Amino acid sequence: MNLSYEFFIGLRYLKAKRKQFFISFISIISMIGVALGVWALIVVLSVMTGFEEDLRNKILGTNSHIVITDRREGGIRDYREMVSKIEKVGHVASATPFIYNQVMLTTESNVTGVVLRGIDPIEEG
Repeated sequence: MNLSYEFFIGLRYLKAKRKQFFISFISIISMIGVALGVWALIVVLSVMTGFEEDLRNKILGTNSHIVITDRREGGIRDYREMVSKIEKVGHVASATPFIYNQVMLTTESNVTGVVLRGIDPIEEG
């Protein structure tokens, strides 16, 4: 029987004689500890991957896949016609106009800039 050197050494310490039982016991406990550590790492990584996918889907679900804008001031004037053209394109699930603009909010003691994004609730459904 041709055994590799590593396998021979491992087998030697696992099958210890009566005097070396403690070394054999410690080796088995160490292998069980490493196995449990690897198992815990695999479980944590799989949970985190699922959490990451769920979080990504929630973030991407609130943002549009494609946004069509007009760089000129005032936005797109004939947006209803553009929405109807876009909805006729294959594989388009839905299209809706929205407002996306920078605004300034002021209170008695503070001024801050924010991005305002709004939809028409009647058209959105």
